[in-house]
Amino acid sequence: MALGTNLPTWPAIVFTYFEPVSLLIGFYAAFFDSSSFVSRQLPPTPILTSSTVPPHAQILSLSIANMFLVQCMLSILFTIVTREPRLTRYYLAAAAVGDLGHIYASYKVMGSDMFWDFGGYNDMMVGNVIVSAFLWVNRTLTLLGMFGKAGRRL
Repeated sequence: MALGTNLPTWPAIVFTYFEPVSLLIGFYAAFFDSSSFVSRQLPPTPILTSSTVPPHAQILSLSIANMFLVQCMLSILFTIVTREPRLTRYYLAAAAVGDLGHIYASYKVMGSDMFWDFGGYNDMMVGNVIVSAFLWVNRTLTLLGMFGKAGRRL
């Protein structure tokens, strides 16, 4: 059991350090460089080489940045601040559903060929698919008790 969290050691590392830092990096990229954030969602193609991102895409990027920041705060709240293990498990379950939705959204836009071509992924696609899958697996295993029981032992 990691000190200051309801989670066993490995999930605590993943959900109280790795995930919030990743979300802050995503927030920074989406908020402060929305054009690059939007254009790098897929690898460069002749259609996607335009340096001008439409205003509606920039609004979506800034909205996603906001969601990253909120998700970061919720992650900290439900994995570190709360003393109630049940709330931590509810958060992990809700976030696991979000992980699957994130992966599906990527699949839907990328199409099967691009989605399964992991060697063709850029950094943004790795975050959208690989990191989301990593988090989903770890959330699921944590919820199944594979890393130990959730609950504070101080």
